[in-house]
Parts: sequence; C-alpha cells; structure tokens
Amino acid sequence: MQAVISVSGAPLTPEPAAAEGFKIERSYHTLDGDAADPSKTRQNQRFVVVLKMTEPQPQFGRVIVADYLPAGFEIDNSRLVSSGETGTLAWIIDAVEPVNTEFRDDRFTAAFDRKQDSSPVFSVAYVVRAVSPGRYVLPQAKVEDMYRPDRFGRTATGTIEITPR
Repeated sequence: MQAVISVSGAPLTPEPAAAEGFKIERSYHTLDGDAADPSKTRQNQRFVVVLKMTEPQPQFGRVIVADYLPAGFEIDNSRLVSSGETGTLAWIIDAVEPVNTEFRDDRFTAAFDRKQDSSPVFSVAYVVRAVSPGRYVLPQAKVEDMYRPDRFGRTATGTIEITPR
C-alpha cells in the first residue's frame, strides 16, 4: 500500500523581512514624488510604488521581483491606461528597464538580467489605486535569483486601511 500525504497552509505569524544576497525596500509616493503613507488612505487615491533592490556584490543572474498587492489596491496598467506610465516620473532614482513586466490582478512582477558589472542598486516602479474600502494585509515584496534560491530578499508584512471617499 502506498500513501501520499500533502499538507498546505499559511503561517500563523508572517515571515520577517530578510536579506540573503539581495535587500529589497518598498516605498510609496504621490505622483509628484513626495513620500506617502498607504496605511491610512482614501478610496481612489493613487500611489507610485517604488521597489529598490540592492545587491551588495552584483553577480550574473536572472532576477525576478514580485510585489503582491493588498486586496483593496489595483494596478494602473501602463499598457492599458496612460495614467499608469512611470517613465515620465523623473524623480525615480536608479530606475532600470526590466526585461519583462507583468501587471496581474494580485501582483506586479518584473524580471531583470544581472551581470557582474551591473549597478548594485536598481529600482522599478508602478502605479496603484486604492479601490475598495476596508482593512487589508499588506503582503511582502520579494526579490530572488530564479536559478539560485539561496539569493533572495523580502520586505516585512504590514496592514493598510482604505476609507471611503
């Protein structure tokens, strides 16, 4: 007799922030570049999310960045609406053009090709809008080398609250 047991679930306490080969920082800004706090926001408010990654010793690698959205946020996809375009935001520092980006319902992803002579700091940005009032979990943003799982970084988990307009 053969038996297969599978177990899945979510941890009771979220994983803490970590930096193992990469450090990732997530910051929220107004469209003008001023720092913003998404923990208390109003419905229909827009933010520019900047993901800044630091690789202390750049190495060759294929790197993926994934930022999962809180349930009350929605991405302004720059391929569908011009309001989601971040190329005109000159205040974004260390921006690097990703090889590929995806704007999904639940996350933003970007892929980068890294080399030994790459800058140790690289950033990517996208625009989100608060759409649904409520209190939500702010998931972690993650960066990882797709072929070297020992090289990764993640942010801490938080909370946001969206109030009606």
